[in-house]
Amino acid sequence: MTAATKPRRALPTGYQLEEYCILSILGEGNFGITYLAQDTKQNYQVALKEFFPDELAEREENYNIQPYSPQDEKNFAWGLGRFLQEGHALATFHHPNIVRVLHYFETHNTAYLVMEYEQGQSLANILKIGGTLTEAEIMEILPPLLEGLEAVHEAGFLHQDIKPDNIYLRDKNHTPVLLDFGAARYALGQLRRDVTAIVTPGYAPFEQSQIKGPQGPWTDIYALGAVLYRTIAGKTPVEVLERIDALKRRKEPDPLVPAIKIAGKNASEHFLQGIDWALQIAEEDRPQMVQQWAKALLSKKSYKSLNLYKVYPYPAPTKGGFFNQWVFAGMIVAMIGLSVGYVFYTEQRLTQLQQQTLKLQRLQQSAADKAAVQKALEKTQQQLEEVLSARQTEQWRLAQLQSEKAALQQLLGKTQWQLEQAEKARDKAQPGSLIRDRLQEGSHGPEMVVIPAGRFRMGDIQGRGDDNEQPVHWASVESFAIGRYEVTFAEYDRFAEATGRKKPDDEGWGRGLRPVINVSWYDATAYAQWLSQQAGHLYRLPTETEWEYAARAGTVTPYWWGDKIEPNLAHCKGCGTEWDKTSPVSSFAANSFGLYDMSGNVREWTCSEYEDRYRGKEQLCINRQKSASYRVERGGSWAHSPKYLRVSSRYWSRPENRYNNVGFRVVRK
Repeated sequence: MTAATKPRRALPTGYQLEEYCILSILGEGNFGITYLAQDTKQNYQVALKEFFPDELAEREENYNIQPYSPQDEKNFAWGLGRFLQEGHALATFHHPNIVRVLHYFETHNTAYLVMEYEQGQSLANILKIGGTLTEAEIMEILPPLLEGLEAVHEAGFLHQDIKPDNIYLRDKNHTPVLLDFGAARYALGQLRRDVTAIVTPGYAPFEQSQIKGPQGPWTDIYALGAVLYRTIAGKTPVEVLERIDALKRRKEPDPLVPAIKIAGKNASEHFLQGIDWALQIAEEDRPQMVQQWAKALLSKKSYKSLNLYKVYPYPAPTKGGFFNQWVFAGMIVAMIGLSVGYVFYTEQRLTQLQQQTLKLQRLQQSAADKAAVQKALEKTQQQLEEVLSARQTEQWRLAQLQSEKAALQQLLGKTQWQLEQAEKARDKAQPGSLIRDRLQEGSHGPEMVVIPAGRFRMGDIQGRGDDNEQPVHWASVESFAIGRYEVTFAEYDRFAEATGRKKPDDEGWGRGLRPVINVSWYDATAYAQWLSQQAGHLYRLPTETEWEYAARAGTVTPYWWGDKIEPNLAHCKGCGTEWDKTSPVSSFAANSFGLYDMSGNVREWTCSEYEDRYRGKEQLCINRQKSASYRVERGGSWAHSPKYLRVSSRYWSRPENRYNNVGFRVVRK
């Protein structure tokens, strides 16, 4: 992902797009721009893909994308829906060799996909330098690509734009990643009835040059076969329409020189024959499945080491209604899979009968009993005709199923877009309502309470506290959601198990619904980042301002319930509760926002950097995560006296430190 020259129509360097700051341009095309951006809240770099079909729309001075005409507006909206659908699907898909979408959002009258960014370069750049690759070099990247592509197909998707520019090799280990799915782009071309302007010459098969061509795994296999041809031959394959023109109109040989002739003895015969098989013009003459192709393409040792059967499950999505698409699409894919398998079986049977026919014809020339041989030959010929008829029937059935699948996917796409719009409206929850995201790994995230926007006096209003609680000042906050409870051991342990992180010590007091303890600021931040990836929404620690606003819940007293400690309202040293260590969350009453344990039980990490007096950092998350400066903790704990349970009380610690009276809760934006 090498930065390119900035075009006028791109967002400028330094532009802030929600929490993402534009650093440079990684690439651009007729349908969008991909930027390198900095996540200013989580402090890491991401790739940001913008939907921007320049034939339909332009960028205004306020950076909004505006379609040129009413008809362009309709096409733009339709394409935007497909773009978001693709983003939603990829956000729920996980494979080490497929680009990972972390998040997607809408702004400026368009949409953006937030993707993982790693140092590396495209296969196209590597080929510009070296021209070709050896078979050994190809075999370093081909098996992982086959595994990733098979996983995509098994999930009911097609890539539809495989080419050297869209195969990215990581610097750290040279492993490949398949980028830039073309499904949304191709669908928009179909809508405008102009698919030839979308496909990549030399890498797109014939069916992609048609409005309703029967596409399937064989479509991506042709494209990847073309990539292999380019790596071994040093040139892009002849465009498929030019090949057809030569064969059909000019009655000339296929202008595509087979890989077996170009590479000769420089590569394995089975490997070169596998490339030529993938580049057959008619889709039925190509491998129908990645597994089938890989068996012919790779050596026996390489094929056996392939992990084509590993399941990368589609977890529950971050927004409702999505599973219906997989139920229906899965049924269609299963039906097509059966038909493809039957066609492959008839192909094998056809080959056997053809060989048997040739053998009988040779016997006919020398056998004494020509009549018997002729009779056997006629019987074999009859069987051959029956198999040919069966093959034609099954190929027709396969084409019909593909057509039905395409129509169903279009209908499901429209339905999914409508469902997502409804979910977005629902996500704009009313203050006081509860949100609980379903995570990709199957469980639910923490319960979150929507807090209304507002303005409040922050600091030691009564003058009973410490100097670092001054000056008292007015602060404003936008609406946000915050954890109803402190993060529990049960919730944190799921994160630790999913990421291989060491589980924190519970001091023998118990886990489950007790608040997690012995976690550093870095541990808490890592949990929030994991939640963001799992839920498709941004999670982080609260700022000091957000924390105090939520803890006060509209009050101006030292404690959310009044001026002094009352029995059975909080857990602290001297509060007179039944516990001498941590207590299970929600053991005491909630404040008027519905939040538990905002005073006592455990102190809570915030994302803010500590200052000895308020100067503005209380409203921000520190954007230098590796900084050794102090971080603020709030809320008091079981080990503190009642004074430190006041809503304005502040404490500070090094971010790497862990304590048995410090935990955290998260916010969701």
